[in-house]
Amino acid sequence: MNIEWEVLSSPAESGVKAKYLINSVAQLEADFAPLLAACVNKAVGELHSSIQDDSLYLIFEFDESFVLNVVVADDSKLQESPYRVVCDMASLQPYLDESTHWKFKDEGFADIVKHEIRDYLSTCSGFMRYSLVAVFSEGDRSKTELL
Repeated sequence: MNIEWEVLSSPAESGVKAKYLINSVAQLEADFAPLLAACVNKAVGELHSSIQDDSLYLIFEFDESFVLNVVVADDSKLQESPYRVVCDMASLQPYLDESTHWKFKDEGFADIVKHEIRDYLSTCSGFMRYSLVAVFSEGDRSKTELL
């Protein structure tokens, strides 16, 4: 699997974006976990630049457009670090509907993403070096779930 990272330079969208296009159901089933692992690894690799004195949370925010934003924030979850990792997974939706794989049946896409991130973070040694609390949000940061 080849993921192309592009550093964005505009002030409103500072950070890094993962661009990866999945073209088949078989590719979705094989590449979904590695895609999320790559996003988490990229975010963890940027933590040294993202952590500030008041940083507390590593927020995985998944919105209705199938975009995963990973950002470090303070205890209010409002003050963000200047860098973020963004992974646009909108191209996956048609293949999720076609898939018969057990992982993608009878569960919402946000829940699938959340469980995959939780599983990966439990063994991510890079993340364990930092004292951040990993949380998952579906757009409303006042309602986050502990990962």
